[in-house]
Amino acid sequence: MKLVKVKGIVIKEVAYKDNDKIITILTDSLGKVSAVAKGAKKTNSPFLASSQYLVYSEFVLYQNTGYYYLNSAAVINTFYNLRIDFDKIQLVFDMTKLINSVTDENQDCEKILKLFLNTIYVLDKYEKDTKLVVNTFKIKLFSILGFAPRQDKCSNCSKPLLESNDSSVYYDYSSNTFLCEECKLTVDSKSRIQISKATYNAILFVIRSDFKKIFSFELKSYVDFELFGQVFTDSIISGL
Repeated sequence: MKLVKVKGIVIKEVAYKDNDKIITILTDSLGKVSAVAKGAKKTNSPFLASSQYLVYSEFVLYQNTGYYYLNSAAVINTFYNLRIDFDKIQLVFDMTKLINSVTDENQDCEKILKLFLNTIYVLDKYEKDTKLVVNTFKIKLFSILGFAPRQDKCSNCSKPLLESNDSSVYYDYSSNTFLCEECKLTVDSKSRIQISKATYNAILFVIRSDFKKIFSFELKSYVDFELFGQVFTDSIISGL
């Protein structure tokens, strides 16, 4: 019996038979996998804690007849503060639901795991604006998946947007591109939104930065950033 050691976080748990669970684990080396945790529902089970939703552990797995099973597990972090905050845990539930919907079994998820762990760590330890955190997570997630918009130039005239004196930038969600002030009328007004130059810079920072740095930016107002995050992710999801 070949044993495989991974680190991962449970993003879904389902009751199975009388005392077992089937858990979905976002892992560092196997991608997203489903595993049977035998006896996990028993109060004296060694998997009682590690098989719970949102618990990060080191798992030892083995395969039998095509399925993964838990051999052992050691809890690393339970994110306790987050788990007892009803509003935050609802936001995290939406995040894990999104991750499950856009990833496949055994798909490489190392970057997504790092992003998710860093996001829930911020929610667990700091009192940051939750809408800001959620939208930052979504923008980075879809960038990892290959849906980042063309960032540095206007999609119509190719003018460098970072170097322009425009106070605003326009995001065309029908083509997932940015436009300069002069070219905004080249697309239907119903498919574009206006964002401040500062917000545009923050979006680029999130897309291009390391996972540990993506929440370190500041804006005088987060309204445009939240609008972009919602419009951007909704347009990507609708096209999947």
